[in-house]
Amino acid sequence: MKKIIYCFSGTGNSLRAAKVIAEVLKDTTIVNVRKDPSGYSAEDADIIGFVCPVYEWDIPGRMKEFISGLSVNPNGYIFMVATYIAVHGKAFETVEDILSTKGAHLSYSRAIRCVASQCIAYPPFPPEKLMLPLMEKNMLKTAREISEMKFRKYPHMSFITRKLFPKLMVPYLNIEHEYDKGFFTDKRCIGCSTCEKVCPNKNIAIEDGRPKWNHNCNGCNACVVYCPTKAIQFKRPKAYDELGTLMTKLLGLPDKRKRYHNPHINARDLMV
Repeated sequence: MKKIIYCFSGTGNSLRAAKVIAEVLKDTTIVNVRKDPSGYSAEDADIIGFVCPVYEWDIPGRMKEFISGLSVNPNGYIFMVATYIAVHGKAFETVEDILSTKGAHLSYSRAIRCVASQCIAYPPFPPEKLMLPLMEKNMLKTAREISEMKFRKYPHMSFITRKLFPKLMVPYLNIEHEYDKGFFTDKRCIGCSTCEKVCPNKNIAIEDGRPKWNHNCNGCNACVVYCPTKAIQFKRPKAYDELGTLMTKLLGLPDKRKRYHNPHINARDLMV
């Protein structure tokens, strides 16, 4: 039986979920979606998984591109796990819609609340001491249900979030390509290329010993939280200044703010 999980992860919560599931399933391959989907087909897979975070009430743009370009077995047992903090939005509907164009459908879906890790805007919350044990418990429960090939309907976007999505989220999505204009490095940068290697979008190139962001960023912040010297800084880009929302006004990265990543996941895990 061929088992494969496709994972987008920035600060490690989603990769941790994928690893827990893979450990319970056994003999399971995890594929980072920074890869070319044509080289990692699921046409002959019996169990197919998609694990990713929720950004702007949807799945990351790179995850959409990957699934759209992926060949899948329409008769396989297909599951999706989304890591999130407050609103899962239309994340599951997006994946179901893409799969339906391939004659496939989700068999099992679950959203798992995790520590919020958008350090560009706020410190991690809820407290890790409280949240991490709960995350581990829910990930293990999810893994066991998947190993038993249980069926679980995907959660739809609520009426309220559907009405609010165009007003609250679309403005951010429209300027997402401007997000990485806020990144820069200070004198602590050692040119180690960790940021380049952990980026799930392959959005970073090292030029003259320093990272250069190429405006294909989904805001996962892997580059920030896994920088070994905390050399990557952030200044609010002009487009976000002009948007002028409460959230954009919060954008920034005080040096004392914790750059959370899942404690079970290191930079090497994301590179592999």
